[in-house]
Amino acid sequence: MLWTFTQNSFLPHKIFEPNTELDTPIMLLSEKYLDNLMMFNDYKSIINNCEDPITKVKTDIEVHEFVEDFEEKKVVSRTKYTIYKKNNFVMNYREYNEQTI
Repeated sequence: MLWTFTQNSFLPHKIFEPNTELDTPIMLLSEKYLDNLMMFNDYKSIINNCEDPITKVKTDIEVHEFVEDFEEKKVVSRTKYTIYKKNNFVMNYREYNEQTI
């Protein structure tokens, strides 16, 4: 999604590696670094594209999930939803389309 907007609406970001300075509003984190989430406490939101839910975060961090319109992806999303609910996450649903940007 970061690369689909018009050229003048670039969203500054970095791909996280060990010793990366956390100096951009968006940090892309691979699954192999999920155990390091506490170092991202200064961020307000996490977009999770991993198959596992992210439940070990501060309570005031928002975790965003996108559900793709493929049945196998929906099954994964339903499982994650159940885990988030069991961990007392506040759940909100918002349908996305290009007009909401």
